[in-house]
Amino acid sequence: MRWLLLAALPLLATGCTAVHDPFLETGSIRPDAPPISTEVSPEFAAAYLPSISGRIESVRQTVRGDFFEQAIVYSNATASAGENVLTVRVGTPAEGTAFLRAPTRRAILAEMRQALPGVAMRINAAAGQNTHGVYGYATGPLGTSGSCLYAWQFAKRTAPLSETAMGRIGDGNYSAQVRLRFCHPSMPEERIAALMGGMRLKPVTSQTFDMLRYAGGSGGLRSQPVSVRAEPVAVIDEGAEPRRTPKRRIVEEARAEEPAVIRNAVRVPLPDEAGQHKVTVTVAEKPAEEAGEKRTPRAKSVLVPMPETAALPAGD
Repeated sequence: MRWLLLAALPLLATGCTAVHDPFLETGSIRPDAPPISTEVSPEFAAAYLPSISGRIESVRQTVRGDFFEQAIVYSNATASAGENVLTVRVGTPAEGTAFLRAPTRRAILAEMRQALPGVAMRINAAAGQNTHGVYGYATGPLGTSGSCLYAWQFAKRTAPLSETAMGRIGDGNYSAQVRLRFCHPSMPEERIAALMGGMRLKPVTSQTFDMLRYAGGSGGLRSQPVSVRAEPVAVIDEGAEPRRTPKRRIVEEARAEEPAVIRNAVRVPLPDEAGQHKVTVTVAEKPAEEAGEKRTPRAKSVLVPMPETAALPAGD
């Protein structure tokens, strides 16, 4: 029995270590977190509409591997809820069947009900056409004079084929799924479909993905709020005791208000009415002690001869 127990110990140890422990295998678990959507500058938009649609307000994008999605938002001047948005999804056929063929009618109806709730949309039997091929669209009235548009398109290639074999490798096999939801307060149904007719996709190659990853990582430049330092405001409380001013400050202010004293004035007499007036002019002079000079005696008066009164013209 003793030898049987010793022989069974390795088997028991092996059975214990064979139990699945997720805490010991966390390094092999693949992260399934969704990619983060970032906002980029409108210049990185993968598509654009004609100028009658207005300007691009924002571009939100998600990039992962060989797939990216952009929501290109235009201004909405109507009172209806929702965004006027051009959605572009670009990827390879390896990403799924969405990049192999156009959407089905059933899928379009579900998308349209979610994008335009409460609007009576009608699918046009005649397909439209633009630079990238044919597209389908539906229109519906909005208010008294406005309308809404929902359009969809599948572009099999997002860039023209290069002439060389190396160029074709760099182009990649990218397809695009495009959706447009747009409402206008005064554009009729006959005219709003022209927005999808003027839609243009920018060429998408493998280099485009690198550019979009850089744009999403760098972020859009926005004006940051400037911090302004507020100066303290004095609040006067009538019930509080008056603040006492230091005596030294009072003395300095009093000295600043005292008139200047003129020392060692020099009297300069001018000629009198008889021909020699004596007029005293006071001139300020720096004390000799302050200037560091030796005091010297000076004459206290100087006679300046002037012309006789009778020789002057009358009135002078």
